[in-house]
Amino acid sequence: MEDEMRLRIGVALAVVGIAAVALLAGPLSRGDRLSDILTGRTPLLAGGTRAPGGGANLTGTADLGTDQRPATLYLACDPGGTGLSAALTVPRFAELAPRFDFAGLEGSGSATPLTGILVSSAGSVRSMRMPVQGAATGADSGFTLTVTGARRGEDPLRGLAVALTQPGTKLTWTQASPRSGDPALTAVFTVAESDATALKGALTGCLAAPF
Repeated sequence: MEDEMRLRIGVALAVVGIAAVALLAGPLSRGDRLSDILTGRTPLLAGGTRAPGGGANLTGTADLGTDQRPATLYLACDPGGTGLSAALTVPRFAELAPRFDFAGLEGSGSATPLTGILVSSAGSVRSMRMPVQGAATGADSGFTLTVTGARRGEDPLRGLAVALTQPGTKLTWTQASPRSGDPALTAVFTVAESDATALKGALTGCLAAPF
């Protein structure tokens, strides 16, 4: 009797295992990560619903030498596409062009990591260097600098995004110019409680740890 029960349990587990493998085979064969499937970022069945995406803004200041002006940092989550991204927008960039080579950052750019991001919160400091893609945008002639995370393996922007869901976190974006001799552009943002709430809601679909 005991042997028969064990046999039944074994058969049931085998059936469950085969079903799980069959369900996972489709997404995994397309190159999706197991973590994306298990956290809902990639739907298990064709036509299924992905984890929701979203975005939220932080307001801060950008400095280039003695010049200081408002700046915006837009953090976005696109679970089915680019994943996490951060976009810094500096207004009226043409005024700064003689001292900073914005044109050299336009387009896809190079793999040179000219962007440094430092995030400090209670008890922790994170820093990273990344390549950036630039584009002129906005009615007030703003220039947007965008960094995107990794779609495979550990995403360097994930730790940054998690930290930014905590009030009081400070982010410093240091942008080097591709032109030798130019000063660096520095933008600083501090997360208010309302910012943290908005970011947590907007970025949740991209914050699951990879497996």
